[in-house]
Amino acid sequence: MHDTTEPTPPEARIAPARRWSWAWLVPLGVLAVLGVLGVQASRDRPLAISIRFTEGSGLREGDPVSCKGVHVGEVRGVRLASDAQSVIVEVSLARSAANIAVEGSRFWVVRPEVSLRGVSGLEAILGPRTIAVEPGAHTAARVAAFTGLDDAPPLPDPTDGSLLLTLRAARRGSLDPGSPVTYRDIQIGRVLQSQLADDATAVEIAIAVDPPYAQLVRENTCFFNTSGITADWRWFGGLDVRTDSLESVITGGIGLATPTKPGARVGNGHVFDLADKPESDWLEWEPTVPLREPFSGG
Repeated sequence: MHDTTEPTPPEARIAPARRWSWAWLVPLGVLAVLGVLGVQASRDRPLAISIRFTEGSGLREGDPVSCKGVHVGEVRGVRLASDAQSVIVEVSLARSAANIAVEGSRFWVVRPEVSLRGVSGLEAILGPRTIAVEPGAHTAARVAAFTGLDDAPPLPDPTDGSLLLTLRAARRGSLDPGSPVTYRDIQIGRVLQSQLADDATAVEIAIAVDPPYAQLVRENTCFFNTSGITADWRWFGGLDVRTDSLESVITGGIGLATPTKPGARVGNGHVFDLADKPESDWLEWEPTVPLREPFSGG
């Protein structure tokens, strides 16, 4: 006799979900650390640029690149260009200074300058050469190749209301950007830059006269070079040596004299001739010119 009892169906068991294992944190943590390190390494990786100079100027690997006195990179290599007419300097810039690698940035090798205001670029003698940079606009396009300047860029035109004039001379002499413009041995301005005239017949020297002294410059004002030492031999008077300020002897300078009867005032862009030396009567002129801001020193 057969058993007609139907078999009991198996009961489904619902197994609890497997709990999170702390072991998963190890590989996930490693991946996270690797990702952070990769991003940081990419962010900190130096930016490579090249600068073409006319000559090497003693630059070597490891020499610093400076912007506004802050170290922003270093020289990685110096080699002769393929045309053998210039030198290519490979530079690594810090990523924090990436905004320097833009159109309009200007690079030059710092050279020592001596004046009574101080000595600049002295590290160029006592230490490594330094490449200085004046950055272009932060909105400019990124570039990786530049042409360096042979000298430091000229001083920018002042925006403080200075009187801007042009002097024409046969030669530049020892006048450089920053050389003083003086009146009665008092500095009243400075040289901005110099360049050849369009027809190459003269040198054009741009100067700025400080606002308080602009009224000293009239249509009949005479400008003269004060650089160096003048010596005259007189049969009965012996040797007469005349020197200007020590600063003008070292760095060059320009003096001006206005006649006792001053002419009309001039505006920006007026052109004067620059004499090699003053005429004897120029130094005897005594104009009365009220200045905009009287001397307030003690």
